[in-house]
Amino acid sequence: MEILKHYVPHVYNQVLKDMPPMEHWERFTFGSSVLGRQMARVSHPVQGIEVGQDGNGSLVPENGAAVINRTDLRNNRRCSVCDPSHLAQNKFSSLLLDEARRMELLTNQQRAESHLDYAVNIFHGESVQCVEEHDSKLIVQTDQRQIEAQYVIAAEGCNSQTRIQHGGELAGNTAMQHLINVHFRTSQSLSKRLMERNDAIGMLHFVFNKDIVGAFVCHNLEEGEWVLQIPYFPPFQEPKDYTLERVREMVRVGLVGHNSSTDNTIVNDIDILTIKPWTMAATVAKSFLIGDSKRIILAGDAAHAFPPAGGFGMNTGLQDAHNLAWRLAMSLQNGGVSKEVDAQLLSPYESERRPIASQNAALSVRNFNRTLDIAKACYLNADHPTLLKRVLETPPISFLPLAVRQQTFTTAVKTAMLPLTKLGSLGNIYGDSIVKNVRKILESGGGLPLLFPRFEIGFSYDPLEILDDGDDTAGYYPKVAVGYRLPHVPIEIIESEYKDGDEAVAAKFTTMTDIEAQIQERWKCPLSPRHTVILWNPINSGSMRNKMLEWAQSQNDVELKSIELYSKRLEARDRHDEIIKKGIESNVLLDERSLFAGLVSEERMENKDDTIFYAVLVRPDGHIAAIKSFLYKVN
Repeated sequence: MEILKHYVPHVYNQVLKDMPPMEHWERFTFGSSVLGRQMARVSHPVQGIEVGQDGNGSLVPENGAAVINRTDLRNNRRCSVCDPSHLAQNKFSSLLLDEARRMELLTNQQRAESHLDYAVNIFHGESVQCVEEHDSKLIVQTDQRQIEAQYVIAAEGCNSQTRIQHGGELAGNTAMQHLINVHFRTSQSLSKRLMERNDAIGMLHFVFNKDIVGAFVCHNLEEGEWVLQIPYFPPFQEPKDYTLERVREMVRVGLVGHNSSTDNTIVNDIDILTIKPWTMAATVAKSFLIGDSKRIILAGDAAHAFPPAGGFGMNTGLQDAHNLAWRLAMSLQNGGVSKEVDAQLLSPYESERRPIASQNAALSVRNFNRTLDIAKACYLNADHPTLLKRVLETPPISFLPLAVRQQTFTTAVKTAMLPLTKLGSLGNIYGDSIVKNVRKILESGGGLPLLFPRFEIGFSYDPLEILDDGDDTAGYYPKVAVGYRLPHVPIEIIESEYKDGDEAVAAKFTTMTDIEAQIQERWKCPLSPRHTVILWNPINSGSMRNKMLEWAQSQNDVELKSIELYSKRLEARDRHDEIIKKGIESNVLLDERSLFAGLVSEERMENKDDTIFYAVLVRPDGHIAAIKSFLYKVN
């Protein structure tokens, strides 16, 4: 959400507008059906997450109300200026396409005004047939046209044909589980019925009964937008077995249960939109730069595929694009296609993003295993179908006709699920035992969390700072260090004190995160990417500021944007007036509580008897490239 807010705010604002109320998606439930007997429900923190606050949800007491800690949005202890969001992928993809088309028009208008001889074009809905390498250029052949390019970003999903064509190999598990994905909508009357039971409202509903074991994902309860994930086990279960009638009945039983005969009519309130098989994987491409030229670049699901538990797929893909866009822009600005430029700009894309992808893949697998722990608590062991498959695929049993073995497998699965009938009955010893098992796991911090603060905003591109699996939901603590993103620190932008006569201008507050993108308003005017140097308390000394700027320029021969950060209002105001008077291109910010300086690593305090100032060089994607401390001796 931080990337959207600061780089594509049109998308960010539309996500906030389109997503359902947080009360509809901050909880996960576990039960015999969505409206059936509820074993447990967990409420997750989704608003105003504080520094150090972990991502663990709270198990709601039996027959009790959820207790949600809602932090004041103005609280400067927030770990981010943004809150998490929840929006169906098809809707989010549509928003991104709309924004791309908006930027296409804006960019071409600016190019025309500058009399440049090239344009930006979007060819949506075309299929890429192949990508060919010819010396210093690439040829993309679609089903409608041929396009010549210097670089190609292959982001066409986990089954990327471009990656396969150019020998891109994957590391990891390519088939963790097979699932049937059911996209469906509920009628207005059924949606209303589902909303009437407040304790059954949530994003994820893990359902266990004799007819279905699956995960219901509620994208928008008011609009009736749902997805159901059903595991299946080929070759003894096949996608063709999941007919429209069977799936609709599974959805009905999963939503309302078996209890009422009148619920049989509800099948008319369920509109099945799609039924598609898919294979869950946990893979990362061995190289993100493929082909002989290494100018075919993998991003998103083409570069990595995760189990959906935790929601890291889309977020990791957005981070890929955020890391890559400025590199490509600078490469083309420097003339494009040269081994020197590619080595300096594109090679680090792989060395930075691939470890993060591997880190997130491992976390997603751990999350998936957490969901299996809940199934085991219901006396369903995911290993058992796998073991049965091995038996049925091993001689002499494997010599039996496939149809016979399929029937054997189906009978065994039904037998294993039959005891779940008891779960729907209060007072049943077996059912009560399942409820006790599930609640015990959730009380001890098991189950699937919704947030992972340090993985989501606390990751670093420093190879020595890769996160381990010590505590997946541990809180995030901001840090100003090389490799990390600029953290959220509330600051004030110093502007002219008066305008329009004597009318005072209200203070303008923002965050240090992606500060250059905010000041530059890049979504309005696409410009060449720039590094930013933040000068902390450069005092009223031109020589000190020049020294800091010279150091920043020496790190990379790139265009720089300078930002001066002060802790005293009077000094900040005086410097702002001086900048305006002299026509200097810089911005003045105020951090009266010195929160930013306090986050700079302690090891940089070489001599605490002297006054120390800092210059922080920040990349166009908001990650810190370098930090330098400067001593100022007072005579």
